[in-house]
Amino acid sequence: MADASWLSLLPPVVAIVLAILTGRVYISLTLGVLSGAALLATGQPDSTGTVVWMLATIEIFVRSLWQSVTDFYHLQVLVFSLLLGAMVGVLESGGAIPALLQRISHRVRSRRGAQLLISCSGLAIFFDDYANTLMIGGAFRSTADRYRISRARLAYLVDSTAAPVAGLALVSTWVATEISYLQEGLQQSGWPDTDRTFEIFVASVPYRFYPILAIVMVMWTSVSGREYGPMASQSPHPLPETPGDDVAAEDSGATNGFVVVIAAVLPVVLCVTAVLATLVQTGWPQEPFPSSMSGLQRVGTIIGGGDSYLALVVGGGVGLVSAWIGAAAINMRPLGRVGQGALAGAGQMLPAMLVLWLAWALSAMTSTDQLNTSGYLSSMLRDTMDVRWLPTVTFLLAGAVAFSTGTSWGTMAILTPIVVALAIRMSGLTNDGGVDLAEHSIFLATFGSVLAGAIFGDHCSPISDTTVLSSRASGCDHMVHVRTQMPYAITVGVVCVLVGTLPVAVGWSPWICLLAGACLLIGWVRWYGRPVDQDGVVA
Repeated sequence: MADASWLSLLPPVVAIVLAILTGRVYISLTLGVLSGAALLATGQPDSTGTVVWMLATIEIFVRSLWQSVTDFYHLQVLVFSLLLGAMVGVLESGGAIPALLQRISHRVRSRRGAQLLISCSGLAIFFDDYANTLMIGGAFRSTADRYRISRARLAYLVDSTAAPVAGLALVSTWVATEISYLQEGLQQSGWPDTDRTFEIFVASVPYRFYPILAIVMVMWTSVSGREYGPMASQSPHPLPETPGDDVAAEDSGATNGFVVVIAAVLPVVLCVTAVLATLVQTGWPQEPFPSSMSGLQRVGTIIGGGDSYLALVVGGGVGLVSAWIGAAAINMRPLGRVGQGALAGAGQMLPAMLVLWLAWALSAMTSTDQLNTSGYLSSMLRDTMDVRWLPTVTFLLAGAVAFSTGTSWGTMAILTPIVVALAIRMSGLTNDGGVDLAEHSIFLATFGSVLAGAIFGDHCSPISDTTVLSSRASGCDHMVHVRTQMPYAITVGVVCVLVGTLPVAVGWSPWICLLAGACLLIGWVRWYGRPVDQDGVVA
C-alpha cells in the first residue's frame, strides 16, 4: 500500500480519538492496530469474502504484535526498562535515598532554602518520574510545613521537576522509549542512518522548550519567593503537634551519613558511567580521527556510532546490581524486602511497556512499505501548511492529546513515529546521505515538541498519573493541585510557542530561544507575582 490514501490515516486517528474519548490508552492503541490490520487485509488480493478477510485481519494483527515484541532492538528496550525500574525499586525500598533526603532536609534555614532544596532534589532524582514524585513528595512534607510552604506549592515543585527532568535526562526510564519511537519514525520514512538515533536524540534536547523552561520557572519562583494565581492564596499546612510526620528515615537503620550517601548516589553514578563507557567502547571508530575534526565532532562521532540499546541494558544491569549490593552492605532493609522492591519497581514499568509494544505495532503498520501514513500526510499538508509551522502544531497537538488522555507516554507512542516521518517528508529531506538530521533545526524542533507538548498537557490534566501521584505524595487535595499548577504550566507553554517553536523554525538558535524564554518568565514573575514572606503570607 505504498500509494497511500486517506484510509492510511484511520489507525492513528482511531487510536487518538478513542484515547481522548475514553481515556483508555491500551484499548485505543489495540483498536488502532486492529483497524490497520483490517486495512492491510483488505489490500490483499486473496482476501475475498467476509470470513477470509476476518481471518486475514487476525493473522496480520497477531503477526504484527509478534514481530514487534521479538525484534532484537525492541527486546533490549524492554530489558532496560525492567532493569532500571528494578533499580529504582531497590533504591526506594532499600531506604538509602529517602534517608539521604531526610538528612539533608535538616540543613536548610529558610523558606527560600527549603524550596530550592526540594527543587534541586527533584532534579537530582532524574532517572524516573514516578520514583521522583513519590520520594520527594513524601520526604519533604514536614520540611514544607516547617518553613510554611503550602502543600499546593510542594505538589507543584514535585510535579514540575519529575517528568521534565526524566524526559531530558540521557539515562532514565524515558530515554530508551524515546529513542525507540524516534527510530520507528526514521524507519517509517525510509531513512537509512538509524544507527545514529542516540546522537539525534541528544541533539534534540535544547529544542525541548517546555520541560527546560518549566524547570526555570520552578527555580525562579523558588529563588524570588513570588507566587501568582490561585497558588498565592494557598495557606501553609498546619504544623504537627509532634515533630516529623515523615517516617521514611526513622526505620532506615543507618547511622553513618557517609554510607547513606554512597548507597544512594553510587548506583546512579555507576549506571550513567556504564552507559557512557559502553557507548565509547562500541562507538570508537576503527580508523583514526581526521586531524581537522574538532573535539566536539569526535564526541558526536563516537556517540553516534555507539550501540545505545546495548549501553542502556549494560547501564541498567550495573545500576541494579550496585543498588542491591549497597542495600545489603548497609543492612538498611532485609534482603527479602529489597527483592520485593525490585519486583515492584520492575512491575511499575509493565504498563508503559505494554503501551510501547502496541505503539511499535501501530508504527509498523503506518510505515512506508505498509499504509504509508506519513507519505499521505506529507502530500496533503505540503501545499496547505508551511513546514515552519510543524513544530508549533506538533507541540499544541501533543499537549491536547496528553491533556485529554492524561498520559505523556501514550501521547509519545501515538504521535512520535508519524511526526518524525512527516517532518522528514515535509522538509523535503532525502536519504542520499547529504543531510545530517542532528543539525536540522525544524526536524529536531518537531521531534522535541512531541515530548515537550506531552509533558505540557500532562501538567495541565486532572487525570494525569503523575499529577495524581504528586498531589497524593505531597498531601495536597488533587483538584487544588491541578488548579494551582495550571496557570504556571500555561504561562510556560505560551512562552514556549512565542519565543521557542515559532522563532526556532525560522532560523533562531535554540539557545537564544531558551535565553529569551527564561528572561520572559523572570520578568513575568517579577511583574505579576506577589512576594510571600517567611510565614507563607502573601505581601
